[in-house]
Amino acid sequence: MKESAPDGKMLLALPRAREADEAVAVRITVGTLAKGARIIVKTTEGEVVGAVVPFGILPGRKAGSFMVPVPLAAVKDGKVSLQLEVEELTGGKTRAPTKTEVEAANLELMPVSGTPE
Repeated sequence: MKESAPDGKMLLALPRAREADEAVAVRITVGTLAKGARIIVKTTEGEVVGAVVPFGILPGRKAGSFMVPVPLAAVKDGKVSLQLEVEELTGGKTRAPTKTEVEAANLELMPVSGTPE
């Protein structure tokens, strides 16, 4: 994972060149979050691509790893620029995650088979 900027922006590289039958996802390793908080994943252009919403985690415990699909349009020259924001239950305001909230973010390639009907 590249170190995230204070504003939550990060530039991540694919582990290798993507094959035609592969999708891209970001694996986000989440540490401890306030109760009811969620992590919003956006492209740096502001498009929301997903969110991490841990449920049933005991207070003070790490939430674990979560996969969020990344649109292929967001992949440029083997890299993806993302912005992570924490939205707390109270107030709905967002802010950049701390190092204890988001411990790591890495791109992964996943095989895709078939076509949606």
